[in-house]
Amino acid sequence: MLSYQQSILEKLIVHFVGNPSNEEPLQISAACHEFADEHHDDLLRFLMHSFKTEGFYHFNMSGNPVYDACKALFEGKQGLEEASAAIAKKLYEESTHPKILPGDLLVAQIREVNLSNELHDAIVILKAEVEDPFMQVEWKGDVSDAILSRGYRLDRVDKACLILSANPLEGYKVLVVDKTNGNAAEAQYWIDAFLDLEVSEDSYHFTQQYMNITRQYVREQLPEDFQVTPADQIAMLNRSSKFFKEKDQFALEEFADEVIGSPEVADAFKQYAAENVEMSGVDHSVSEAFDINRQAVKKHAGMFRSVLKLDKNFHLYIHGNRNMIERGFDQEKNLNYYKVYFNNETTS
Repeated sequence: MLSYQQSILEKLIVHFVGNPSNEEPLQISAACHEFADEHHDDLLRFLMHSFKTEGFYHFNMSGNPVYDACKALFEGKQGLEEASAAIAKKLYEESTHPKILPGDLLVAQIREVNLSNELHDAIVILKAEVEDPFMQVEWKGDVSDAILSRGYRLDRVDKACLILSANPLEGYKVLVVDKTNGNAAEAQYWIDAFLDLEVSEDSYHFTQQYMNITRQYVREQLPEDFQVTPADQIAMLNRSSKFFKEKDQFALEEFADEVIGSPEVADAFKQYAAENVEMSGVDHSVSEAFDINRQAVKKHAGMFRSVLKLDKNFHLYIHGNRNMIERGFDQEKNLNYYKVYFNNETTS
């Protein structure tokens, strides 16, 4: 749980980071932004509202200028002006793809950010890229004047990073926002090239990972290795969804027994899972048992939804008992069919 309502925005500085490939400049501000007290809460909300605790990252600490600058800030070895300038220069160096948009880079120091009832110092790095037109109305006596301008919406964030002072020996706890504006080519420059982050191996990560592995196995590998019908695949996905929603802890043996069922298929799934986990660089034994993260389940539950499509005539949504649907073949019509058992019917 992340809370910032009682946090204090201590310092804020704004630089401009263009795209060097498009001959756009890097402009470094020599001083921090001086904001009025009445603007404190709006600025704090703009900087913090987009972060969700849906999977943490941590810095790669070796040869990483952004990590070095944040570490110097947390330890009081540099001021915001010097540290943020190094961050802006690194971003400018990594902004060479022609589709990367120019924008204003905000770097802020914030105190007393609450994460799971523990207070931490924090640094926010936010790049605002997309301006919108807006109109201001000013009055001089009894005469009004409409002024058209452009600026950033305070309810929309393009790219941002929240660095919490927790876990300093492991590269800090980091949350990221990255909206690529439809430019797939620059999708990873913010997280990989600029920030140089790695996914933290926690309950969120393991829950999401095994949900992905299960979906991939059932949809892609299972029908290659065993004779199963699409209805059987959907039934297994439904059992997987039920397991993640109802259980508090994941244990690979229990999951294989309850969801996969057949010992032969269960063994094949465990081997498939081990290979996929090892490919991600994680010790497989570490990920065989973990607490199921409710946020990960809620966000990714949709990956288990499946629809049985029958030619262009019917879509069958199978949510429950697999035994209530039977598959057969009609010799006279030379067509496959499904027989569905039910008590009540309604329209929607």
